[in-house]
Order: sequence, then structure tokens, then C-alpha cells
Amino acid sequence: MLAAALLQAPVLAQDDESIQALEWRAIGPFNGGRGSSVVGHPTDPMVFWFGHSSGGLWKTEDAGQYWLPVGEGQFNYGSVGAIAVYEKNPDILYVGLGEPNMRQSVSWGDGMYKSTDGGETWQHIGLESLKQIARIRIHPDNPDVVYVATPGHAFGPSEDRGVFKTTDGGETWTKVLYKNDGTGAIDLVMSPENPDVLFAALWEFERKAWGAKTGGPDRGIWRTTDGGENWKEISRNPGLPEGAMGRIGLTMSAADPNRVYAIVDSETQQGLYRSDDVGDNWRLVSADANITARPFYFYTVLANPSNADELWIPGNKLWRSVDGGESWILEPGIKDDYQDIWIDSSNDQRIIATCDGGVQVTLTGGKTWSSFANQNGTQFYRVATDDQFPYRVYSNSQDLLVYSVPSRSRWGGIPLHMTDFIGSGETGPVIPKPGDPNIVYSLATGATFGGAAQFTVNNIKTGQAETRSLWPEILFGTPASDFTYRFNWQAPFFVSPHDPDTIYFGGNVVFRTRDEGMTWEKISGDLTHNRTEKMAVAGTPWLPEYFGQEIFSTIHRLVESPHEKGFIWAGTDDGRVWLTRNGGKKWTEVTPPDLPELSAIYEIEISPHDPATTYLAITRYRKADDDYSPYLLKTDDYGKSWKRIDGTFPQGEITRTIREDTVRQGMLFVGTETGVFVSIDDGGEWRRLNLNMPPLPVHDLEIKDADLVAATHGRGFWILDDISPLRQYEEKLTQKPGHLFDPEDHTRFGYHWWMDYGGGPPSEEKYFFVRNAEAGYTFYERGVVNGERKRDFIDAGEARPLGVLIYYLLREDAKEVSLEILDEDGDLVRRFTQDEIPTQRFLSFDNRGYEQDLVTGEPAATVSKGLNRFIWDMRYPRVSAIPGVPPVVMNPIAKPGTYQVRLTVDGKSQTESFELKLNPNETYTREQTDAKAEAWMALYAKTEEGIQAVLRAQEAQTQARAVLESSSASADAKTAAQAVDQLATDFIASMVATGRTLVQIISEPTKPLSKLVTLHNIMEHSEGPPNGPWLQVYEKTAAEIDADIANYEKAVSAEMKKM
Repeated sequence: MLAAALLQAPVLAQDDESIQALEWRAIGPFNGGRGSSVVGHPTDPMVFWFGHSSGGLWKTEDAGQYWLPVGEGQFNYGSVGAIAVYEKNPDILYVGLGEPNMRQSVSWGDGMYKSTDGGETWQHIGLESLKQIARIRIHPDNPDVVYVATPGHAFGPSEDRGVFKTTDGGETWTKVLYKNDGTGAIDLVMSPENPDVLFAALWEFERKAWGAKTGGPDRGIWRTTDGGENWKEISRNPGLPEGAMGRIGLTMSAADPNRVYAIVDSETQQGLYRSDDVGDNWRLVSADANITARPFYFYTVLANPSNADELWIPGNKLWRSVDGGESWILEPGIKDDYQDIWIDSSNDQRIIATCDGGVQVTLTGGKTWSSFANQNGTQFYRVATDDQFPYRVYSNSQDLLVYSVPSRSRWGGIPLHMTDFIGSGETGPVIPKPGDPNIVYSLATGATFGGAAQFTVNNIKTGQAETRSLWPEILFGTPASDFTYRFNWQAPFFVSPHDPDTIYFGGNVVFRTRDEGMTWEKISGDLTHNRTEKMAVAGTPWLPEYFGQEIFSTIHRLVESPHEKGFIWAGTDDGRVWLTRNGGKKWTEVTPPDLPELSAIYEIEISPHDPATTYLAITRYRKADDDYSPYLLKTDDYGKSWKRIDGTFPQGEITRTIREDTVRQGMLFVGTETGVFVSIDDGGEWRRLNLNMPPLPVHDLEIKDADLVAATHGRGFWILDDISPLRQYEEKLTQKPGHLFDPEDHTRFGYHWWMDYGGGPPSEEKYFFVRNAEAGYTFYERGVVNGERKRDFIDAGEARPLGVLIYYLLREDAKEVSLEILDEDGDLVRRFTQDEIPTQRFLSFDNRGYEQDLVTGEPAATVSKGLNRFIWDMRYPRVSAIPGVPPVVMNPIAKPGTYQVRLTVDGKSQTESFELKLNPNETYTREQTDAKAEAWMALYAKTEEGIQAVLRAQEAQTQARAVLESSSASADAKTAAQAVDQLATDFIASMVATGRTLVQIISEPTKPLSKLVTLHNIMEHSEGPPNGPWLQVYEKTAAEIDADIANYEKAVSAEMKKM
């Protein structure tokens, strides 16, 4: 079966031949995202590394101008918690996965990784069960001695907490500091003078869906003076605050190795504390509210390695002190909510910091910072698309904005300036109004402000964002049990598929509006378990942490059946499932009977094929201790009975979303913490569908036409273009020598010559423009791959292939392979032999077959066993080449209409048809596009006619020169040969440019074939017929060519007879 190979393979195996040619595109937006860790290269001032909280490891080699992902396909998770570089040999790096800043959407990892070649390759070196890693410290004289601080599992008790140490580079690990199964290590600092002296901050923390415990008695500062063999708690040393503590951040400076700073969350006195005797005695330095806000999420402090009086605190803003913490200066930065910072020990003007907006670099001590508008790191929760062409993709991003990103661009890449920034964001759905994408509905800031549910109507034309909250009562610090209504952080709403003026919204009850939120009516009672014991204000007794993410016992998913108006399903975050058949007049509970307690309904998917069939994706990791199991259920009788369909799903993969294909019944897609899975047999077997997508949290999926659109929580939107091979796949197809999948119809976007002018030959050099003065296109040229000109964009979304996607399967013993494109009359448009089919095969993320491209510029590979992909660029073959002269470039684009593709394998052929469709935004009629095609093909034929005349002239030249060089030729023959040679030379020069450089060519009189090429270039830029002057110039030039050919051939024929 399709899934069998993967289920027997490692989790991230990507080499299943049945799907190997499918490819995801990351479309952006390139607008940053929440980071967790940063570090700089100790000797190269331009190199820095950045750990994204859920989007992987990144590196810049130009001080933040561009960022490239590191270790793709080598890390099993996308969340990076800590990075460390060995200063004496920066080729040695350690990375710990799992972010330490544990908000409600915290991602996790699987331990430690090591590189010894500067990050090119990575080895997994253990500590798989830690989940989160906060700090890594390397011994300054021995890179095999490494300490790791881990807060442990975010959502429940575990013994995998505290401080771990290796003395053999990660081959073995020892837990050297441990308090209990609820207390972990959130920070670790090593003395710059004596590496055997370390300070660790222990933190009692546990997060649940209904809130976080952010401190307690089992916490504090611990010190070792013998490299971790023995530890002593120093939390009660003189000067430190009494009572329970929360999160603590630590730092030391090489400029004063006796000084230690600690920012302490305390029930008696929050603030920054300082010791000048290596931790024996302390004093409060500052209780400034700007540096002590929201300790569970911030509380990192860094001392300048070369100035112990200069401190930086990344908090809600970036703060700096130059007097040892007595006073604080607000530093300008690229956003807010800072998480980590690093300062170069040899050049304190060189700094890197990360925040909710991404990562920023300064080489001027903070006077100026690099931009985050070059980083693909946006964290999305949900996804929606509209009905425009090209369709746009919408979502709310974590702590950023509401985005609308085009799914493709006529220029190839999708730069940030093509993205619409619609309004204030944070979380929850974003839905364009059906039929009117100028109106977009969203949550302005999710359920922030204690449950206000800020439903917002965004008008793109006016820029107005009108908040029409369901219950705008601000309730900070109030238990949710006292709320009038409760709203989830991702409060669901939808526009009725049966009436675009009706919108439903879920709180703990269901609401409906028919006037875009001006009035709301309640259409249900409380559908939750109303778990009041889960509604207390979270945090610590001395400092609440209650920003809206903690509101519990709410409706988490809400959806109306596409088959029947008023048939609505609701699922809660505390484990209840309901439906109404009459628009809310009566609700029936259909919760699966064996559902474990506190099972959050993460997705409800009503089958597009059968109104009685519904799928559930359920997750419990935020509710129950260490339950990361998948929960996928199906009913085919409106919830009267349920069955599990996750029996073969990989255990340990939480299930966030499930979607059924709109064409193939029973083909299911599931988003997890590490990517996408697919089943083609209704959940009987599952296989991974990451392909070239790295392991990322996939929070939502949508099938849009033949595309699969993914909202990732770490790298923006991804699109799997054209899933028709999955829709049509059957196991028996692999037994045939070859099989051609029925191609999807292709709607073309248009062409402009700038697309080919920008760029250059394939190389590892960056190219910086596609057309003049338009920013945001930086890319590597990769040559021709799969029939398309391939570019890897590094500051823009990836390009959709400019042409028809053709997929075909080959058996291993297939020998002779060809593809032919035929028009609607069955006439050949173009033929590709096996050597001409540049088909790419993915063997791994980092081995895409580009090596040959970089040397020769030729296609990267040939056909291979399994699934192959080829893109027909919709063009006819180029006109014939003329040896020795600049090329005449002309290859018309095929007109809209019906076409066929024929696959021939070892003499056996299969043919499928498809449509080339006109951009629906065009206004031309079929008659007009046919008229254009007729004129263009006449131009094409006339150009080929002229070229063939030139080729005949070259052949005459060859014959004449042979006579001139012959010792046996007569004098009369040689005289005739001289005349033929001169006639041919003059004719060739009259027809085509003969210069070798552009300057030489433009200095020549314009030649007829060049005039025809100009007319061809004009035709490329329009779908409509040529105008009158075009036809006049064509007729004039064609007549000149006809006359020149006739005159030449009459004269040369007479002389040829004399040779």
C-alpha cells in the first residue's frame, strides 16, 4: 500500500518512490516570528545563529541581511531551545531542542544535537526525553565537557529535569542537579574565571490548558564549585528575598568574575539582585517594573562580557543599564517581547537578540538593527483561502498581524510587499467574506483582555478594522468562573457556507449574527463541562498569569455541514461533542463514549462526500500528564457511534487537525507537531507527507482545488501543489512499466521578459532582482529542474511552477521513455525524449541533485523509478538554431484550449487530456485568443522559413568554400564559388545579426529576423490579439523576407550551376 514503506521506516523517511516528486512550497510571509535562542560566531563578525521557537535553526553570514535554515532534515523537531558554540573551535556547535519560554503554544524537542563542521551536518547525541532545553554551557578548554539546563516537560511531572553533564561530547550523560519531578533548571551560567564554578536557577513550573503554575517553594539558585559533582543551594544567602520564588535569570561578566547578577521573581520582592563575592552575599539593585514584568515568559539577563556594569534585559521591551542595574534605558528594537540576547566578548558593539518578531543583529551597539522582514518564521494557528485568482491565503499570526498572502506571483517568488497586512493579530481564524474578499473577518487579539472575543470586520479598501466584540467586558485577574461568557484563545467562528451574511461564533455557548456582529444572539446553552475548578486565576499567589490563553471549558471548534444549512457541530476543549440539525434550536450531545477525560477537540471535519460522516482530531498533551498520543475518530452515522482510525498512526505524534480530500473519498490529511501525514484508505494506514518540508508544527490544513495548504506554527504557509497523483494512486499502477496521471487543468498567470532577464547562470552566488526597482527577490539560480527554471528564493515565498504539472510513475525496468504534447487536433506541439526530460528525485532534503546544475547549467537528473514530475512550460519548441551567429529566440506560448500529453514507455503509450485556461481576470474572448494564436504561429512559421533560408545559405557557403579549397576545381568553378560565397555571406548578414557582443549587435542595422523576434516578444506579454501596427510591421517584414529570399535564391542558384 501507499503507506507501507514509511510505517516500517524511521519517522522522517522521505524516500517513498510513490510520492517522491511531490513538492511543498513555502510561500511566506517573510516577516519574522518568535525566537528562543541566539549566539554569534566568536571570530567571524558577520556570522550568527538563531534558534526559532518552532521553526528550526537559522544562520546568517552577513550580519542579518539574509537568513538560511541550517540542518534541514537532520533535526526531528522544529523547536530550538538553546545553542552553544565552542569559542576555540567554532566548527563545534551544540543545539538543544525544545523552547524554554513555555506559553500555551509551546513546542518541544527530542534532546541534544552536535555538529563538528560548522553546522553542515548534525548528530543526535541523546537526552531525547527532556522535551525542553534552556541553556547549554561548554567548558572553555574542553569541548567534550558540556552542561545542559532543562526545565523538563512543560505539561506534567517528569524526572528528566535539572542539569545534565557530559564529559565525552555527548556519548553519555549524567544528571548532576535534580530537585524533584516538578522542578527543572531554567538558567545556567559558568564562571568566566573558573569553569568548575556554575550557578543554576531551578524553577517550579507546570503548564496546563487552564493556566500555568509559575513558581513555588521548590525553586532557587544553586552553586557548584567542582564542575557539578556537588551543588549547594544559595537561595537563602544574605540579601536574597524570602519566601517562594518563580523564574530566575542569571549572568556573569568576564570583566568582573566575582560579580553575579540574578533577576528573581519572588513573593516578597521581585527585582534584580547582585553579588560581588561569587554568590555569598547579595543586594537588591533594582525593582524597576519595566524589567520585572511577566517573569514566567521573560526573566533573562545578560552582562556585557567586557563591562560588568552594562546589563541587557530582554523583556516586553529591550532594556539596558550602564550603571550595574541601578537605572534602565529603553533600547529601540524591531518589536516587543524579547527572549534572548548575546554580546560578543571581544567586540561589545556586536549583538544579536530575538523577540516575538524574529531576530535582530547590530554591529553598532544597538544604534541600528537588522530587519526581521527577511525571515520565514511566522506562527499561524488556522488557515483559510479565498476565491480570487490567484487565491490568497489568510491567517492570524502569533503576536503579529493578520496576513493575506498570494498563493503565487507572476514574477515567480512571492515577496513580502505582495502580502496584505490586514489588521491586528494574535490568534484564531481569519476568514474572507465569500464573494467579497475586500471584507475579512478576524479576531483582533484572540481572546486577550480576559475573554473579550474581539470579532473584527476588516475593510481592506478603507483600512478600517471595526471590533464588534461579543461581550467586551475586560476581566483581567478575574476567575473565568465569574465571566458572563468564556472564550477560547483560539475562539472559533465561521461564515455559513449556505448564507454569507450569517456568522456563527463559539464561546462556552454558540452565538449567531446576521449583521456582521452589530448584534449577536445566543443559540445554545453552555456546551462545556463547566469545569469551574479549572477556572482559577493562574500563575503564583503573588503574581497572576492570566492573559486569555488560560480560559478553559470553552468551545474550541465549530463547523456547519456543507450539505445542510443549520446542521452544526461543536467541540469543546474539555471533551464534549455536540450537533444541532436546526440552527441551534436543539442540541444533541454525541461525545464518543470512551473518550478520555479532558480530551480537547482540535478539529471537526465533516466529510465533503457524505453528510453522515465526520472526523475528529483530538489532543490531550495540554491536559493530561505526558499523553502525546494521537486521537483520530470517525463516525458515519451522525455521531451515534465512533471508531478509532489511529491504530497505525505513529505514537507520540499529537494530532492537531484532520481534513478529507474534496475529490477522493477516504483520503485523509493530518497535521501534527512535526508535519503532515496522509492516508488513502480512510485511516487504515498512514504515511508521512513532509517530503521537502522540515519537521514543523502544522496547526491547520485546507484543500484548495488540487492544492493542499498548510498553516505551520513556525514557518508560515506551505502549499503542496497539485495532489492529483495522491487522488489517483492505486497500488496496481506500480506494476505497470509506466503510468501517466491525469493532469490538472492549468490556469496561466502571464509572462514578462523581466522574469528571464533577472538572475544569471546557476551558482551559489545570490541574485538580487527579478525586475528593476522591485525589492524582495533574492535567490539562487538552480538551472532547469523538472522542466522549469528553478530558483531558490531566500527572502520571498517560493514560486509555483510556470506551466502544466505532469506526473508519471515508472517501474524500475523501464528503459525508453518519452513525453509528447499534442494540441486539440492531435497535432504534435512538442516532444521530449528521455534525455530531454529533466526530472528531479528527492533523496533527502539537502541532496536535490543540483550539483550538475552548478557546473553545467544542464538539467539536474533524468527519469527515475517511482513518481516523476515534469513541467511543460506551455511553449512550442524554439525555432532552429543558426550555427555561428547569436541565437534567434522564439518559442510561442500555446493558446488556451484543450491539449493532450502522451507518455510512451518501451513502446506502450498512454494519453491524458487537460485544459490550458485563461487567467479569469482577463477580459479577452476565445475568438481573440485564437486570433492571437493564429498571428503568432504565422510569425513563428515565417521566422523558421527565414532561418531555413539562412541555413541553406550556410550550406551553400560550405560547398563554395570546398570548391575554392579544391586543387582540382577549374577557374570558372572557383569564380562561381567566390560569387556563391559572397552572395551567401551578404544574404546571411542581411537576415540575422552577426555581432558577437550586445554592443556589436545593436550597432548593426536591424535585421528582418530581429524584427520578427521583437514582434514575438510583444506577443509574450498579452493574451489578446496583436494591434494594427503590429500586423502592419509583420506584413512589411514578412514581405521583405520573402523578397530577399527569392532574390538571393534566384542569384545563388544561377551561380551554383556553374560550380
